[in-house]
Amino acid sequence: MARKPPRDDPHVRIYHYEMKSQAWRTLSPAARALLIEMRALFDVKRGDNRIFLSVRSMMERCNATQRAVTRARDELLDRGWIKVVEQGGFTRKVRHATVFALQNQPANTGNGSAPSKAYMRWQPREQKITVVDSATDR
Repeated sequence: MARKPPRDDPHVRIYHYEMKSQAWRTLSPAARALLIEMRALFDVKRGDNRIFLSVRSMMERCNATQRAVTRARDELLDRGWIKVVEQGGFTRKVRHATVFALQNQPANTGNGSAPSKAYMRWQPREQKITVVDSATDR
């Protein structure tokens, strides 16, 4: 008889309602992979919504180029899946990675707030289409 894994075994979950959203449907495969990697880094036991992740780490985790992971990160930011909590950089004596927060998890406020889930409200931008009338163009 196969043994069941413990209930608190780490896992990544993407709900069906999230997959039906416009924000998910319009993500590139690289952005989906990066989101899964970021959710895998979230530690429920630690209790804070802080994901430390540099572009170099994104490249290693997703096995992708710098350009691909930068685009993927920008897609996730644009659609509301993640937000930047603290910008990383080389301005300190010790280099530090950018700190992200997942929008499907509550913020780090400690007041029991609900997650924002901004990605559920995201809609694609409407493109303006200019119609040229050949009769008035003369």
